[in-house]
Amino acid sequence: MDGWPFHRFLLPLVFAGLEALAQTHPNSAIARAEQLRSEHKSAEAAALLRPYTEQYPGDSSALVLLGNTLLDLHQTDEAGQVFAHALAVEPNSIPANLGAGEILLSQHRDPEAMDRFETILAVDPHQAAARKGEVAAATELAVASRRDNHPDRALIALRHACEKLPDSSELQLDRGLQAFELNQFPEADEALHAAQKLAPANPTIVYALARLETERQQTPAAERDYKAYLAARPNDATAHYGLGYVYASLLRTEDARREFEVSIRLQPQQTESYYQLGQLALDAHHDDEAKPLFEHVLARDPHHAGALTGLGELAFRSKDYATAEHLLAEAEKSDPSYTRPHYYRGLALARLGRNEEAQLELKQSDGRTHATSQSPTDALPPPP
Repeated sequence: MDGWPFHRFLLPLVFAGLEALAQTHPNSAIARAEQLRSEHKSAEAAALLRPYTEQYPGDSSALVLLGNTLLDLHQTDEAGQVFAHALAVEPNSIPANLGAGEILLSQHRDPEAMDRFETILAVDPHQAAARKGEVAAATELAVASRRDNHPDRALIALRHACEKLPDSSELQLDRGLQAFELNQFPEADEALHAAQKLAPANPTIVYALARLETERQQTPAAERDYKAYLAARPNDATAHYGLGYVYASLLRTEDARREFEVSIRLQPQQTESYYQLGQLALDAHHDDEAKPLFEHVLARDPHHAGALTGLGELAFRSKDYATAEHLLAEAEKSDPSYTRPHYYRGLALARLGRNEEAQLELKQSDGRTHATSQSPTDALPPPP
């Protein structure tokens, strides 16, 4: 008899012996199953545990061991059923909730997974695996909600997770960023400062605070935080752009120019720093310097409303009112909410004798937009 037929004959006898052991010596059966699993003999361990759990269905520890053994064998569906049985026996069992939660997380059933992890956290808030699972499930749920164009649901998921794990800097940062995206600035501020208290050395949190402070026109704080961030990550082009943006709003033109130029040197393939340099030149009436910068922006983004407006203003200054009107009309199409082109288009239309149209355009401007350099596409950069 060769080796393979012999083993085929022997294995049923081994499994029969394991079943007999499970029925006659319960404690020995569990100990033997644990030993077999530690020796990577999961199939034999499962064969021993199945009859045992049938005979002792109220032994949640044995059910958990069987569930984990089945996971070793990649029998996920059966393992899930076993963990569910264990939870019916002992709803607050940490290992049973953890096993079930991990399976649900792997199946992207995030709310159900969070229920399991939160059951553990209610018993032990510091249980490492449950904390990790809660963060992973909440983060995945938020990402999926954003992908499905439901950012409000993403924020709800992150709020809920932060209530369960208020000491997670990762969750607080994500909540702050999501609230910022939804223009819920007080909540964003609260979450980001909570994150910073938990992880004061995390530069990403400092960067997020700088963005929020810029949006809220808290320029001294924004300048401070951009500088703090750049001290840790001096080669981040987007942060140099953000600091330049702050300087431009403070009319610190040379400081702004320096930061935009650094941003371009670090990341030449961009548009916004070129646009801002063009706007600085336009505001300083350096028209010959501004024009090629705006043209460079449009070469990369033909619908950039700020650059179209800048070229329209240059055409207006040179008394080419027809070209100015055309460029400014294109800027309005690119971003109807941007009021600056309405002001200059109104002036151009008046010069062309189209007074009724001019009045309509000027009504869509607040009369002060010609004094600001902000571009509608001049969005602050995202977190690094």
